[in-house]
Amino acid sequence: MHVAINAVFLSPPMGGVETYLRELCRELLRRADAPRLTVYLNPEGHAKLSGEDWAAAAELVALPRLGRPGLRSVTELTVLGPMADRRGADVIHSVAMTGPLASRAKRVVTIPDTVWISHPEDTFTHRLWRREVPIVVRRAHEVIAISQAAGDEVRERLGVPADRLHAIPLGYGTPAAGVITGEAELRARLGLGDGPIVLNVGQKKPHRNLERLVEAFAAADVPGAVLVLPGPPNPEGEAAVRAAAERAGVTETVVIPGFIEAADLEGLYAAAAAFVLPSLVEGFGLPVLEAMARRVPVACSADSAPGEVAGDAAVTFDPTSVDAIAGAIRALLTDETLRARLADAGPTRAAQFTWARCAQETLAVYHRTLV
Repeated sequence: MHVAINAVFLSPPMGGVETYLRELCRELLRRADAPRLTVYLNPEGHAKLSGEDWAAAAELVALPRLGRPGLRSVTELTVLGPMADRRGADVIHSVAMTGPLASRAKRVVTIPDTVWISHPEDTFTHRLWRREVPIVVRRAHEVIAISQAAGDEVRERLGVPADRLHAIPLGYGTPAAGVITGEAELRARLGLGDGPIVLNVGQKKPHRNLERLVEAFAAADVPGAVLVLPGPPNPEGEAAVRAAAERAGVTETVVIPGFIEAADLEGLYAAAAAFVLPSLVEGFGLPVLEAMARRVPVACSADSAPGEVAGDAAVTFDPTSVDAIAGAIRALLTDETLRARLADAGPTRAAQFTWARCAQETLAVYHRTLV
């Protein structure tokens, strides 16, 4: 089987969707029945993935003109299908929202979430998705969601029939880096003091509910605690979080370091007393599993995918309630018995979500399209 992967969108760092692309390709190629894999990329994505340990086993195709910003969506919709057909692809898998509208190859599309419908932003990307994704989904032979909760949203909001929709959970995220920045160095460089660290990793987007998290962190009122929010730069989102910290009187104890290198992120996970994800909606919630795998006690939203992923290995709460979030933070930072239980339960829960399983179930979808 020849599978073409549409990754024209990739502009690292992109968080969860980049992890999904890398780990899915790696695990597909590890299989005894591995498909022939062609990955279509823009030059920036090509440069990033060329260094991957699986890259030599795949055909990575850079599209220098068609992959330019502003043209990528047009490329995916109109040009990529014929290009894949000329290479003899049997299946085209678009792993993030948009893909070819027509091709001889069977078309599979992954819809990671429907945040752009339920919590839309006034951005070019969200406007584009609202116009194009429903058409792409209707034209696709099969549709993949990355959790049962996300699948329910896709079915409800995009009208995908159950016989074409497959909920395939992701793996537990990124394996621990070999190099870890020491805690003392991180605390000194980022100005974290010597108190407990409450960690939240990810984008500064409205659906991630970070302003309410800041308010809850202030209400938890644990002496010496600091809230650390690393993730891809987002000036508007960061400004909103800083404004919330100022209103709550915690500007000195809310730290937004921006994007940090893997060694620094591992250092933060190692130093963290708690990981808190209060998102109103998520397609999956990879950071929950990444924290659990590293024995960091987790509290997260009971709603949407995070609660589904966390199971009973985390404290869950109503993400619309500041008091509920504050209570969860306070419990994780003060209840040693609870912390120990969650630290032990986390790795066991995370181990249930593997990239090997994700690749196996995705490959089964590819085969299904060819029957």
